[in-house]
Amino acid sequence: MIKSTKTTMEILQNILSHDTHKVWEASCNIISLGQDNERMKEFIPYLEDIRTNTRGLNMGGLIVPNQRFIDKAIEIIEFYKKDTGCSCCLLGEDSNPSHEEKNGNMIIQDIIHIENSNYIDYYIVNCMKCNKKYKVFEREYHYLWWEWIPIN
Repeated sequence: MIKSTKTTMEILQNILSHDTHKVWEASCNIISLGQDNERMKEFIPYLEDIRTNTRGLNMGGLIVPNQRFIDKAIEIIEFYKKDTGCSCCLLGEDSNPSHEEKNGNMIIQDIIHIENSNYIDYYIVNCMKCNKKYKVFEREYHYLWWEWIPIN
């Protein structure tokens, strides 16, 4: 995801609103900030409020439940509350390697194509903070997603 430009207070107002669309959007905003140490620390005091106000909402999602966005946002805030390790371990299916590179979090070292085609098989990506390498597979089902596999 491209890094959100919304303020922490705008995101908090939306995620605490009980309006499912606003909650979904705010969850996506938090996920997009998942590699920004300073911004993420601003959400820690509100973790329990976020957890309480999003519990039991019917977020919908026909094939893949939209609750996963709230769960991921809470997971990211919990990670920063514990303050252990590099945040690159949080990258997951919604983390586009190209966006992470644009956001300054990762460097794409190589793009491997499927033999005799222009289709991407996987990326070799390096974390800018801890230098950990990942093999990132581009996957598709009902939407495009990425599988991040640590290789060192």
